[in-house]
Amino acid sequence: MNEILFYITHYAMYILYGILVFIILKLFFDKTLKNHHSNWNTLVDDFEYSTEEFYLKFKKDLLSHGISGITASDVSLHEGSIFSQRRRYIRVEWKEYQYDICAAPFGRGFFISWWLLYKNSIVKILISKIPFVGSWLAQKLYPVTYYRIDTASMFMTYAQSSVLKVIDDITKNKGVRALSENERKPILNDIFKR
Repeated sequence: MNEILFYITHYAMYILYGILVFIILKLFFDKTLKNHHSNWNTLVDDFEYSTEEFYLKFKKDLLSHGISGITASDVSLHEGSIFSQRRRYIRVEWKEYQYDICAAPFGRGFFISWWLLYKNSIVKILISKIPFVGSWLAQKLYPVTYYRIDTASMFMTYAQSSVLKVIDDITKNKGVRALSENERKPILNDIFKR
């Protein structure tokens, strides 16, 4: 009986250590695995629409552009800590980019937002953590090239045009004013520092 109790406590300790290591790695890498490239949001006031219908129209339009290797899936993201409620997003992934879009009723209106994230490799992150020379070495081994900047811009442009097309289609049919030019522009972050 003591032998069984020994094995149970022994394996329980390994499980606890594994969970602790996972939590530490998640906290360490969560902020560095993805860099914010750009984002956008709008609130269409005095407007009701189905989140599900918006997501279906968005996916259909984005996939119609003929971009090979693109995937779209539903994800449920926490509003805050791991104990907070979750909110449904559509996640579109292509190459090293992740595009998360949220559409939901808010007050009397309908809110739409998206975030384009650039995913870093774990190797690049580990190299960048080397004291004194890590950042320099990561920049030399994983340089920001015109190709990366251009592909991020191309992907963002197609995704944003799909969002705007869906908004234009659904608001025009309901007689709601169109978005202004300023309301249509994404906000770019300077992650491509060269």
